[in-house]
Amino acid sequence: MNLALVLSGGAARGAFHLGILAYLEDNNIEISAYSGSSIGAIIACSHASGVKAREILTIFRSDEIKEALKFNYLKKGLLKIDEKHPIFDKLLPIKKLEDIPKKVFINAYDLNSKKVFYFDKGDTHKLCLCSAALIPIFRPISYEKYNFIDGGLFDNIPIKPLENKSYDIYSIDLMPSSKKHRKRSFTPIKILKKKLFETRLKNAIYSKQHSDVYITHERLRETEMFTFKGLEETFDFGYKEASKYFT
Repeated sequence: MNLALVLSGGAARGAFHLGILAYLEDNNIEISAYSGSSIGAIIACSHASGVKAREILTIFRSDEIKEALKFNYLKKGLLKIDEKHPIFDKLLPIKKLEDIPKKVFINAYDLNSKKVFYFDKGDTHKLCLCSAALIPIFRPISYEKYNFIDGGLFDNIPIKPLENKSYDIYSIDLMPSSKKHRKRSFTPIKILKKKLFETRLKNAIYSKQHSDVYITHERLRETEMFTFKGLEETFDFGYKEASKYFT
């Protein structure tokens, strides 16, 4: 199997990704390539750089991660990330995407050009932070001539960079869709949210249809995204689910 993983965004639900990766490690299943968005981008770059899944989980549970998040006094985001904090050297030890020994693609959305970009070269730390800059929680990240925010807002299951490359593509979605129908309204903010949701949904449908295997679980909808609590439980659940898809 020429395995390629697509790791979606989903904040703290990323522990589910780590559970799956730990299962693959324990069963000596090799990964050839990764594509990730938001927390999936960070995990993809870290794991492809040789950091084991359980070590990444330990980093996510550490006080150092909390120290790296700073209040931004409501200026373009509630929080900002201390990009120079040494925890990022542990999490992302290889500085350039192109130097990571396994192929990795990550995405981010540029506010200036209004386009999603897919990167396999560039500054690992900076681009991972760009991919994970979920507004309004985090401020946008400037990189070269761009002003990036979370790529998962528009393409949360970034399968496209892996297509037509002879990979067996397994997509892991931390944001399973709900079957509930909500009452529609037409306020300007809700219309904007609806357009954003429709774009992401369209891309998600495409990714599901073009994956060799699509992995998610409705239980993830009940998993809190913005807390450091419950990571171990979500990790264990991911590990258990992996056994259904990988042999």
